[in-house]
Amino acid sequence: MIPASVPASVAAFVFRSVTIGAVLAVLAPAPAGARPSAGPAAPLSMTAAPACAATPQEAWTLAQQAIAGGDAGLVTERLSPDFRARNALEMAISASMLAEIGGLSGDASGSAAKASAAKAAETKLLAELDAILRKYKAPTIKEIGTPLMMKMNDPATQAKFAPVDHVAFAREMETFFTKVEKAAEAAGVKGEKAELAELVVGYGDIKTPAAGITVTGETATLPSGKATIRFKKIGGCWVIDGHD
Repeated sequence: MIPASVPASVAAFVFRSVTIGAVLAVLAPAPAGARPSAGPAAPLSMTAAPACAATPQEAWTLAQQAIAGGDAGLVTERLSPDFRARNALEMAISASMLAEIGGLSGDASGSAAKASAAKAAETKLLAELDAILRKYKAPTIKEIGTPLMMKMNDPATQAKFAPVDHVAFAREMETFFTKVEKAAEAAGVKGEKAELAELVVGYGDIKTPAAGITVTGETATLPSGKATIRFKKIGGCWVIDGHD
């Protein structure tokens, strides 16, 4: 599914996580037909979201509604603190790889002028990404270090993203991903934008009924497509804690 023109650094990155899905969706050829619906639930306004989900079933329903509303920040409110930090790191890393459109365009376009413009756009995008990370007092891509794949799963690196305002960061990163997508398209790389649901379910299915949730004490699980969604009760409220 990955074009031969994709740099090895990006191709190696495409193997897991919600934001990895964004890499796949932007770099892979766009499928025919309309983009699938985000989920079955009706949109939920930000003011209508209760502060606490009393059950994991309610937590799941609220996540479905937030996704239907198309607000990455509201979706993030449905996640546990640990899951928020992991997602923030993954968003930063995948954004940096997505922004590396210079070499990709040079191979794909066959145009020196277009490749030059793409490289200039890449430089600007990477600088903007670092500015966003500094704004939220998160490590820059250089400060995250290499290899990025290992850093993405490193608890110490994830912990550096724990103090971030995750709701605001998710909204700003969603806007940044859209900007990168447009820059990639201008550089001759077209693809379909990833679903917001991937922020919660990864390779799972946001349309999975809540009736399938199994509760064990203060944790719960829900088999969902190719993933298992994990829930946790924190401070009396149920949140989504990740996916396997």
